[in-house]
Amino acid sequence: MKEDAGVDARALLLGAYQGVLSTLSQDMPGYPFGSVAPYCLDASGAPLFLISDLAQHTKNLRANPRCSFIVIAGGDDIQASARLTLVGVCQPLPAADIEAAAQRYYRYFPESQDFHRIHDFRFFRLQPERCRFIGGFGRIHWLPPETVLRANPFEGEREAGIVGHMNEDHADALRHYVMQAGMALPDGIALPDNVAPVMTGIDAEGLHLRLGSRIVRIAFAAPVETPLAARETLVAMARAGR
Repeated sequence: MKEDAGVDARALLLGAYQGVLSTLSQDMPGYPFGSVAPYCLDASGAPLFLISDLAQHTKNLRANPRCSFIVIAGGDDIQASARLTLVGVCQPLPAADIEAAAQRYYRYFPESQDFHRIHDFRFFRLQPERCRFIGGFGRIHWLPPETVLRANPFEGEREAGIVGHMNEDHADALRHYVMQAGMALPDGIALPDNVAPVMTGIDAEGLHLRLGSRIVRIAFAAPVETPLAARETLVAMARAGR
């Protein structure tokens, strides 16, 4: 069903933090140009990029904002892995949206804060017009954006408040979330004592934690729409398995 496909497509978009952005080349007209791009989602649920003014993508997008962006689930067999392609337009953020977007992006990619200030980097937002989701054999769908994107009920200061509180006062709970989810570092060992999970974001369906240079997704058992519901869910997760 397409409704299920939309949920799974959104889970994939939320679960990744990098993909391949393809723009229309100005140096080689008529050819697409693809390159890896880190991203997080903005308050509307759309992918947010920070791109240098010197990058090929910036030159291409300023001439023609049409593009595609693909994210692929991990797995040994890439042909069997789920993937999502967003086809749409990618344009610089309006000035009024930059501050809130920057705060969220910096939590996900803290190293970007310095080179954004020193060099000429700008935020771009991809607004999909169609979404192509392949969830496995026989699960291939074209989806409208509204079935994939979901606005974040904890945008701006509400999200920053929850994230700041969890990082400052509940570091043990964050570590417990990681262990309960069975997450390990790339070499397969359990989370060591010197790696402190840092919460980077929360939305209706889950939260993101930064483990060193890696970002991981932990989904909620059920969606939450209010700060109270989020608090109750986070407390229940902290108590689970103890």
